[in-house]
Amino acid sequence: MGSKLLLVDFENVQQLNLRKLDPEFNIAIYVGASQKSVPIELVTAAQGLGSRVEWFRVDGNGSNALDFYIACHIGRTIEKSPETECVVLSKDKGFDPLIKHLNKNKFKCRRINSQIELEPESKTAPNEEPNYKRVVDLLGKSEKKSRPRKRATLMKHIAAMFQNKLTSKEVERITDILFINKQISESNGTINYDF
Repeated sequence: MGSKLLLVDFENVQQLNLRKLDPEFNIAIYVGASQKSVPIELVTAAQGLGSRVEWFRVDGNGSNALDFYIACHIGRTIEKSPETECVVLSKDKGFDPLIKHLNKNKFKCRRINSQIELEPESKTAPNEEPNYKRVVDLLGKSEKKSRPRKRATLMKHIAAMFQNKLTSKEVERITDILFINKQISESNGTINYDF
């Protein structure tokens, strides 16, 4: 069985629990040039995994700078170890053409929107959560042009649907379920709706 590499687009996905990862995974976390802090819980969890975790700070700014770093890392990994399964943790669909190309050439690579997708029982996210159902219902009733176009705005919008009584983790989970179920996607920082 080949090794696994998780490449984290930390600009795009901050919800990360390293303790829940399969021990076969090595982890490469890419932090954007403008990101000024990383949660201490994540840093201490990473320290506990030793050399399995590597941190990379992107040197330049630009709409896809971090994405190019991850793409380069995938290429170098596959060149050295073609049997490695590469998993990109990012909500950005910009990786999809590269991943499709790699899979077409018999390399194992995929993109996931949330770490939830690495859990064995989660082929799709639970649709029965009442808060999730309410969000889908309310967004579905709104005019497409008035829906939030940025992830931060969407999360504020979801929180407002519940009079700001949900925790930020609950709002993040609802957003993750929307991504996992492919009801929303993100490309170059813009949210697209598929319902």
